[in-house]
Amino acid sequence: MQGAVARRRSLTKTDFLNLKIPFPPLDDQIRIAHLLGKVEGLIAQRKQHLQQLDDLIKSIFLGMFGDPVRNEKGWDKPELKAFGKISTGNTPPRNEPANYDDDFIEWIKTDNITGDAVFVTPSTEHLSEVGARKARTVTAGALLVACIAGSVESIGRAALTNRMVSFNQQINAIQPGRDVSPLYLYGLLKLSRAYIQSHAAKGMKKILTKGDFEKITMIKPPFELQNQFAVVVEKVEALKSRYQQSLTDLEALYGALSQQAFKGELDLSRVTLPATSIEGEKTVAAAVPAPITTPVIELPDTDLLLPALQDRTQLAPLLRFWLEAYRTQLGSAAFSLERFIAAAQARLAELHPDNDFALGASDYEQIKTWVFEALSTGSLVQAINVSHYDENTGEAVSGNMIELKANQS
Repeated sequence: MQGAVARRRSLTKTDFLNLKIPFPPLDDQIRIAHLLGKVEGLIAQRKQHLQQLDDLIKSIFLGMFGDPVRNEKGWDKPELKAFGKISTGNTPPRNEPANYDDDFIEWIKTDNITGDAVFVTPSTEHLSEVGARKARTVTAGALLVACIAGSVESIGRAALTNRMVSFNQQINAIQPGRDVSPLYLYGLLKLSRAYIQSHAAKGMKKILTKGDFEKITMIKPPFELQNQFAVVVEKVEALKSRYQQSLTDLEALYGALSQQAFKGELDLSRVTLPATSIEGEKTVAAAVPAPITTPVIELPDTDLLLPALQDRTQLAPLLRFWLEAYRTQLGSAAFSLERFIAAAQARLAELHPDNDFALGASDYEQIKTWVFEALSTGSLVQAINVSHYDENTGEAVSGNMIELKANQS
């Protein structure tokens, strides 16, 4: 960089072109791109799965309770203060160091309410026991809502507590009453965020005071229904937790592989690559792996569902209807029994969360029968999977597995 003033320093084109950087052979560049591309594909899959689970919770809420603002199902719609005790956080005096000289209790700020996590994230700042006596605290199960922010988009972010915490004055808390499920309250405010934002002051600093906040009206269905929703959310969140950990591990793996690859610490010769012929040169591997084409399975609602839930002998028509819907969505992807079963089970839970319905061995037989019929009619075809591509010829090398695919002709 050149220039006397830091903010006006620049890098000239000549200096830029003269920079020395590690430049591995072309084959190694391709291998690195291929390897990292594989991990990037897995990361993209995990993110897609997490988004699908968020969408599932939203769909279940709307199916059970309807739109919380329009209230087309006619639920009671009291003010928020009817849902529990509402309080605003505060900041113990900063000029008294004793308030902050220990980690007795977490002091939560709006940064700890991410908007996509059910629970507040761990705080980096804590209060001492002395500071905690001057602070506002809530126990596990309270909902913390961002009510003071620089932009209206940040108003209404909400997260639950799973531990006792203190919190600052930018946050209003609802400690739910005995007739309110914390997870229902979380889902309610998450789907009502724009509605909440409409109550904020429109000045330079967007503020939703405690007085205005507690007067917002919200739907309040029976406690039993709230609990049914909460049971489903707990199951979905357990699955999300596993996917999130997998995503974290994959991102760490990507970072480690990147560092090792560009430092020359990986044995890249062990990376098997598909090959393509480049005119006038030897055969080299394709730099970018094929994109993941696994479709998201969308199983439509149908009048066949309710009879199947009431009488298991009526399940076969429903499964056949959903299997045909899945087949039309396959594209070039292979048919997967496991993915279909998971999608069907999730759809059953979404449409009828109060019905503890599980697919069993007899249902697998129904699916197997449909598969054989689809093969006989040609709507499904058998194909040998591709294990890898020969580096010298660029030709696909067959694996040792049979895949079922939709007939594209």
